[in-house]
Amino acid sequence: MKKSLIVLFAAAALLSACNKEEASVANVNDSTRTVKFSMENLYQFNTKAEMAPSGVVGVYAYTAGTVAEGGANAAYTITAMPTTEPAAAGTLSGTGIKWGVEQMGTNTATDFFAMYPREATDQRNAFSPSTDLAYSISNTEESVAYAKDFMVAYKSEYPGADTENPRGVAFNFQHPFAMLRYVITNSSDDAIKEVWISGVHVNGDLDYTTAAITATGEAETQFYLVKESEVGNVLTYYCIIVPEAGINPTITVKTWSNATSTYALTAAQNFVAGNRYTANITYDFTHSAASSNRTMTATFNVTDWAGETVVTPGAGSTPTGSDDWPYIRGNNISGIADWDEPLAMSCVGPNSYRKVITLTAAGAFKIFKSESNTWLGKTGNGDTSVGNEWTKWTTGGDDVPISAGTHTIYFYYDNNQIWVHAGDVTM
Repeated sequence: MKKSLIVLFAAAALLSACNKEEASVANVNDSTRTVKFSMENLYQFNTKAEMAPSGVVGVYAYTAGTVAEGGANAAYTITAMPTTEPAAAGTLSGTGIKWGVEQMGTNTATDFFAMYPREATDQRNAFSPSTDLAYSISNTEESVAYAKDFMVAYKSEYPGADTENPRGVAFNFQHPFAMLRYVITNSSDDAIKEVWISGVHVNGDLDYTTAAITATGEAETQFYLVKESEVGNVLTYYCIIVPEAGINPTITVKTWSNATSTYALTAAQNFVAGNRYTANITYDFTHSAASSNRTMTATFNVTDWAGETVVTPGAGSTPTGSDDWPYIRGNNISGIADWDEPLAMSCVGPNSYRKVITLTAAGAFKIFKSESNTWLGKTGNGDTSVGNEWTKWTTGGDDVPISAGTHTIYFYYDNNQIWVHAGDVTM
């Protein structure tokens, strides 16, 4: 009899446990299974990635190597950014990813991978938790700008014992790339057309779990930089590269007159992920005589290289090209001798040159090329510039007559046109 009672009690206990487990699973619903995400540390980024409220993060989720419910590039909107004062985590809104029903109340972990900015269809969506992601920055403004903001995060997390309030997932985003900025002060009489860099990598294999990217392929030989800003004669360019140790990138500055000059450090430098590096360059040359000599004074001062040793600046090379620089000769022009002393024009754009001159009395001028002393502007069919309108000279071979006072002269190489206007004005 005693044995029978023991068996009955055991059966009752087993039945009770089964009923509790069924009740526990039954109490799990979609709202409690929804994974809640937050963000940490974004305010620490030296790269100044443009992550902000209303931006969208793409999240992948894998449990035991299988895509979790809703875990294929799910879209989560940033509703608040992390702050330091007061210390608070950022938040993400969305309901796409859920803990598994059988996973609730356990320590069974899910691997979460986040990517910002999210792209619905993109090479970065070819995602697998078991293999690295092949990332390539193409030489377009859009691709470089995206890489500037691109960040990733990884977190392995489990829901925990509380089925009513499972654990949340806090992402710690990291920038896998380094940013190079070049601030160029143009103190020359030439206009900068474009800047490119060599000796860096823009392709690599990205490990999402560590945010580390390893360079692949050959180093770039001519990767064009993106213009970040232009304020007066100060132009800032940037590019995004795969971090590397012990490299010495070279940049080439090219002007609209086709002159080129290269700059590099005197020693190799380490470039660390998540850091922004700024170099200052002064492009300083003016044509003071009728000559094709393009000797230039330049400096390459490295500043603001977080956590790195500042290296000795490297000297800029002598620019090449631009043998056809235009000069003005004439009479009664202030500052130069009549017809014998040339006055260099300034390049202001493609095939475009400008110069402001002042005449002490009515006179005339011509434009010529220094290398071969060839007259460039064809003159005639025009009137003396005395009013507030532009006068164009296109044909003939005479000197351009010009009245006393200040005048602005433009010369266009592609069509040999000379334009004259009274006063210091811009066309």
